[in-house]
Amino acid sequence: MRIVFVQYGDYGAAVRNFAQGGAETYAAQRYSVDFVAGLTRQAEQVSVICVDADPYSEQLSNGVRASGMRLYKQATEADLVAAVARERPTHLVSRSPIRPLIRWGGRNGVRTFPSFATSFPKGSWRTAVRYFQLARLLNSDRFPWIGNHAINSCRDLERIGVRTSKIVPWDWPPATTPDAFTAKRLDPGRNAIRLFYAGVIRETKGIGDCIAAIKLLREKGIDASLSVAGSGEVDLFRARAAECGVSGAVEFLGRIPHLRVVAMMHEHDVVVVPSQYGYPEGLPLTIYDAYCSRSPLVASDHPMFRGRVHDGQSALVFRAGNPVSLAERVEELLRKPELYAQLSQASAAAWEKLQLPVKWGVLMTKWLENSPEANAWLASHSLASGRYDS
Repeated sequence: MRIVFVQYGDYGAAVRNFAQGGAETYAAQRYSVDFVAGLTRQAEQVSVICVDADPYSEQLSNGVRASGMRLYKQATEADLVAAVARERPTHLVSRSPIRPLIRWGGRNGVRTFPSFATSFPKGSWRTAVRYFQLARLLNSDRFPWIGNHAINSCRDLERIGVRTSKIVPWDWPPATTPDAFTAKRLDPGRNAIRLFYAGVIRETKGIGDCIAAIKLLREKGIDASLSVAGSGEVDLFRARAAECGVSGAVEFLGRIPHLRVVAMMHEHDVVVVPSQYGYPEGLPLTIYDAYCSRSPLVASDHPMFRGRVHDGQSALVFRAGNPVSLAERVEELLRKPELYAQLSQASAAAWEKLQLPVKWGVLMTKWLENSPEANAWLASHSLASGRYDS
């Protein structure tokens, strides 16, 4: 058995980081790295091709062969397919919906598992055509199972035409739980509030909306500040904060270890998840982390959050892409300490409701096993099983 994983995220860099005693930079990173390494005990070769890394090729200390390329920048989809073909895989796991790659696997007799962590936002007619083509491909009998992270992302696959009997929702095992922190309160009459964001720093993730909201709050005399953890277009948004006159109230922390992220969420007053409609969210792990931190969550009304984030019960929801709406919800938390305490208290139950029975490693194990019993188990956990209808 020769297994190839194709993914975003630099597997080699993660292995080297852990070997040097480094911490996780995002939730379940070590779990994912260790699971893939464990496959070397049963496979002739395990390879990971990272499509957002500078070119390299290395046999890692844990037995996995890792390589990198800059897909859509320095390399084409044809280059990616050629790189996969050179590995001579018997099994292929595509962790992104790259149609030519998935099609190649199916046509060449390679057992191929499309296992994603993404949604499929509505867009132009060209977008609709791409989704139609993807759904038609995924509905082929060559791909009996399709994975996607969280329920709403799986419902998105259903919406674009993928058969629900093929779709298996999965999740990561929790790195922490709400039991790690106690529920919180805000002192009545307080006029300061500290917001925290963790994730990729780009426009469609809503960073600009957060900065604009800080400006609006401070113009109303509220001592509002924002801490930003993550990498991306930092210089762009540092300049944006300067343009808005709030440089002193917006701090860019860079990438920090995941467990430290959750602790910092607890140290701040509010966790904000401001994704705009154009960003293809699955269900961000920052939502899970926010609930664990017990700091109230203020989230956008992104379609992937619906049914997972309940306004006034587990979080406050604002109109995506609307800084005025975001500022209003933050101010509401500040002015209503009883609401703040209520949301903090409710976060444990909200976290519990997000948990799914299928974890990524178990899903992979069942798919690799490919026995009648394993396939029956996968069917019993598919979107068509009825167990997720509530």
